Amino acid sequence: MPNKNFFVAIIVVIVMLILSGSIFVIDEGERALKLRFSKVARDADNMPTVYEPGIHFKFPYIESVIKLDARTQTMDGQPDVFTTENKEFLDVDTYAQWRINDFSQFYLKTNGDFKEAEGRLERFIDNGLRNQFGQRTLEEAISEQRDDLMDDIKGFVNPRVKEYGIELVDLRVKKVNYTSRVLADVYNQIISERKAKAIAIRSEGQQKANIIRSETDADVKKTLAEADEYARTRRGEADAEVAEMYAKTYNKNRDFYAFLRSLDAYKESFKSKEDVLVIKPDSEFFKYFKDAEGKN
Repeated sequence: MPNKNFFVAIIVVIVMLILSGSIFVIDEGERALKLRFSKVARDADNMPTVYEPGIHFKFPYIESVIKLDARTQTMDGQPDVFTTENKEFLDVDTYAQWRINDFSQFYLKTNGDFKEAEGRLERFIDNGLRNQFGQRTLEEAISEQRDDLMDDIKGFVNPRVKEYGIELVDLRVKKVNYTSRVLADVYNQIISERKAKAIAIRSEGQQKANIIRSETDADVKKTLAEADEYARTRRGEADAEVAEMYAKTYNKNRDFYAFLRSLDAYKESFKSKEDVLVIKPDSEFFKYFKDAEGKN
């Protein structure tokens, strides 16, 4: 009897061990593949069986379970140098998000190695970035067209990584800078362009100033000429009126006319204090100084 109980206990332990080895649990965010004699277990359609989250059973010691992370993975790559359409060298730093979309294919191609999958994905992303940056200028790559750039790269990468059972979910550019070896040249080019633009603006301004100055000088000359012509005309008219008055005076009273002309002569002669006249006292020039009637 004691021996019988002992064997029953052994059998119970063995059954419990078998049962414990037959149950496996898949957590949320995981998927699993079952290996039978190191080969992936397949369904009736000869497709690898993928186990969803929950409790599942397997044959202990014959079958094993490979659990795979089904969550979206983040890959932060190293910055790399790319050339734009207008031959500018750029340091581009990106990060990518990817996930497994075919667990059986992923395991068959990478043996479940996430590092190997990321290595293959990174090479395709690098090729896609190089290709797309080469078709765009810097302004197009960092402007509102950046989303289009990312979509084009995803369209390039995903068909090529499909055989590895993965997909590129998102790709973002964290930073775009000129490379250090060309940054100084870029700054010098910007300075040269600004100087050339400043020279062009100054030249244009000087040209406009010369035109304005020439037009102003022409207007001044024209105005002065018109004023001089007007003054000559008025002076001529005034001289004509004076001559007419003198003529009338001469016709009416010749002595009075002579007196007026003498006054004009005196006025012109003594206009300046520096004028010196050497004339005889009994000269005809002074006859009206002695007598208002001009008698000696």
